[in-house]
Amino acid sequence: MWKVGNEPYIEGTTSAPIHQKDSTSVFSILTITKEEYEKLSTTISCAVIHANMDNRRAPLQVSTSQTKLSLTMKSPIQSELFVNDTIVLQAVVSGDVKNTVQDTSVSCKVKDESVPNENIKTGNVESSTDTSQYKRIHNIIINTKKWFDGEMVTCTIHDTNNNRDIQQEIRFEKGDGKKPTVTIYKPDNVKDHISHVCEVTSPKLGNVYVMWKVGDQPYREGRTSAPIHQKDSTSVFSILTITKEEYNVITCAVIHANMDNRRAPLRVSTSKSEPPEPETGFALDCNKDVLEEDEFRSLWSTATSFIFLFLFSLTYSAVLSFFKVKQ
Repeated sequence: MWKVGNEPYIEGTTSAPIHQKDSTSVFSILTITKEEYEKLSTTISCAVIHANMDNRRAPLQVSTSQTKLSLTMKSPIQSELFVNDTIVLQAVVSGDVKNTVQDTSVSCKVKDESVPNENIKTGNVESSTDTSQYKRIHNIIINTKKWFDGEMVTCTIHDTNNNRDIQQEIRFEKGDGKKPTVTIYKPDNVKDHISHVCEVTSPKLGNVYVMWKVGDQPYREGRTSAPIHQKDSTSVFSILTITKEEYNVITCAVIHANMDNRRAPLRVSTSKSEPPEPETGFALDCNKDVLEEDEFRSLWSTATSFIFLFLFSLTYSAVLSFFKVKQ
């Protein structure tokens, strides 16, 4: 028989025994409408009583659900890393049934060591009107040294409706461990909103964390790209947009794998008063090329004049000698 949630048992359409070579099967079909299925927020169970049972009041049951549940692991919260030197990962539980999301707990381990419950801080359930999804963020505090050593973090939730575990893994990727190159690109003209771009590059760039400072203000996040792989290097770009009134000394700060002191990030700064370096360099190169070209033309012109005078003198002497001999 069948159960839908906590409703009474209902019968399906059950077949006669079907004999195969090594087994015999019976099939039971439960039919519900599409509307009933879409509104369904609980489990559907198939219950079986068979000969070899100690307690027929506890039938053999298998359940399924229309409920969708997922787990997503997110990178460390950058402000916690830059300000407190603390690794706080985010385990996001998502689903289409609020109670299921609310009742789902998260457990994590670093390598083979369990993360204590007091290091897992659970937020409230949030809803998304555009996707009809619910989510709950669990902040996981991880030992900072173990994270930067590249130890694997594994988090698990149990989907009770479908009787399965869902696991996700995340770790810090060191890359080549070399100190990356950091460059700031600034705009040519100052408008109402100004954007700066910070490029972090290394031959084999691992995970890097990028934040910005405007003057003496606290750290703020920009919009950081996924790694962009090129032939001989990998880069990450972060964009910070500020107002014209905020324009001051702009600093791009980077934490990477090969650091002795994460409280002193790799920093590169620029300001409104400084000329844009790429333009200056380009102008100097152009002027240099033009100057070299002018010098080359001048030398070639002088050499051509000397060659012409030499040939003219030689021809004149030959003609003069010819007339003298003829006389």
